[in-house]
Amino acid sequence: MNAAIAVIALLAVAALAGLAEALRRTGWRRWIGAGAALTAPALLYFVLFPPLQQIPGRTLRVLTPGAAATTGDDARTVALPGSTATAGVERVPDLATALRRHPDTASIDVVGQGLGAADRDAARGHALRFDAPPLPRGIVALEWPGDLRAGHGFTLSGTLAQPDGLRIALREPGSARQEPVAPGADGRFAFALFAPRAAEVAYELTVVDAAGTEVERVAVPVEVRDGTRLRLQLLAGGPDPDLKYLQRWALDAGHTVDARIALSRGLAQQRGTATTEAGTLAETDVVVIDERAWTQLDKAARARLLAAVDQGLGLLLRLGGTPSAALVAEWRALGIDLANADVPATLRIAGETADGATAALQRVPLRATGDGVVALAQDRDGTAVAAVRNRGQGRLGVWWLYDTRTLTLSGQAPLHDALWSRALDRLARPRQTAPPSVPAQSWQFERIALCAEADTLSVVAPSGADHALLTRRGSDARWCGGYWPRESGWHTLRAGTSERRFYVRAADDAVALHQAADAAATRALAGNKPAPAAAHIAGPRWPWFVAWLMAATLLWWLQRSAVRTQS
Repeated sequence: MNAAIAVIALLAVAALAGLAEALRRTGWRRWIGAGAALTAPALLYFVLFPPLQQIPGRTLRVLTPGAAATTGDDARTVALPGSTATAGVERVPDLATALRRHPDTASIDVVGQGLGAADRDAARGHALRFDAPPLPRGIVALEWPGDLRAGHGFTLSGTLAQPDGLRIALREPGSARQEPVAPGADGRFAFALFAPRAAEVAYELTVVDAAGTEVERVAVPVEVRDGTRLRLQLLAGGPDPDLKYLQRWALDAGHTVDARIALSRGLAQQRGTATTEAGTLAETDVVVIDERAWTQLDKAARARLLAAVDQGLGLLLRLGGTPSAALVAEWRALGIDLANADVPATLRIAGETADGATAALQRVPLRATGDGVVALAQDRDGTAVAAVRNRGQGRLGVWWLYDTRTLTLSGQAPLHDALWSRALDRLARPRQTAPPSVPAQSWQFERIALCAEADTLSVVAPSGADHALLTRRGSDARWCGGYWPRESGWHTLRAGTSERRFYVRAADDAVALHQAADAAATRALAGNKPAPAAAHIAGPRWPWFVAWLMAATLLWWLQRSAVRTQS
């Protein structure tokens, strides 16, 4: 494109020189020369970029893996690698090649399991129709937190296709396989887990049928990163068993914990330098305070806390009983309106262990409303048991769930840890940069997108080969690059001074999951654009070239004539 513009500019200069010469003369040479000088650059532009012309649009049928050739209507048929096609069907290495060979394509009809990542990019902008075939029996969806940190509980969940009679078992690293459990009627399953330390962990899911025969076995490689080291302050107006287990979890997770628990007037159990002084609060990520400690603070201390929230601090008020009218009025002024709610005092928290059991907890029957107030934690029915809202650069929250220690005492520590870790992560002082973004699932030989804040990205493969990526700005202003993994296993994304590990599955691993991912991504492209009645393609270049050649020849002849006349 730049070279073409340079050529046009040079020819335009030459043409203007001829025009200047013609203007010095009188008679027909001047007018012919001026017209040719003005016309030649425009004609050359159309040689390089001919105008689009409208032709009747046609449908391109694309066979993907799992499809066989079909016949009928006006569609041309091409076969992508991996598809089975009868003799005579045009085979292409990718969809982009097929579209170049068939520039009159107005719509695409995808047959089979769906398009891969690179082919989906080529299909954007075209009308697309896709009828996904039934998914094979097995695991077709897997989900877990994308940025999993040490010391946090998490949920590994997913979906089984054709779940009737199927059961699924989880095996954690270093432990025996658990007894298989039945998924829900919709095929959904979930396991509550806990990540005690940073490591690359390989869980394993095994699907069996009613007879106990193995249907599928899928590895779940998970990267647990070093936990974000939060700086916590725990303030309580008296001893509290829930606070004890919260403090124990926070210390085990590697957080810095300062605590002050009042025992009597003038006497308190102190850990670290728990204080509401402005300098200490500026170095704190989250303050967790119960209603007794809050009411014991003087007006100046509350003002310092709220000022720190405006600067990014997270503040969580824990309620162990029905709040007083004065406390309700005070927090209503802060934007969180607490009111009685007609809900049972006993509840079960969202998330289930492998055996499907959950512990019964207690709550104060409240609800929270207000501008910008959203749920911070919910019970299994989706009713909020804690709420949060933004204030300045920080966040204010209220927590009316208690007896959370019951989860730990009943052997469900992962639920307890996940409950608190999620809440504190949302409340904590915001971090400056987002971690690099890697896909949750990727397969060998399929393009993936990698994004980060840094503009220099590279990937280190399991063999040690280092691949620099070409980057460009994404829609979220981060830098992104495409990568085609040639090896399976753990890879490292390097983004400036940051690193992030991600796992690439072998091409033949987790077949049902792979097929479901391609089908879902292809389905997302279908139906977003109506099929046009016509296609637009570049018109022929030769008429413009002939016209330009005539204009250029005329200019040359006029220039030669002028030279002969002067001599």
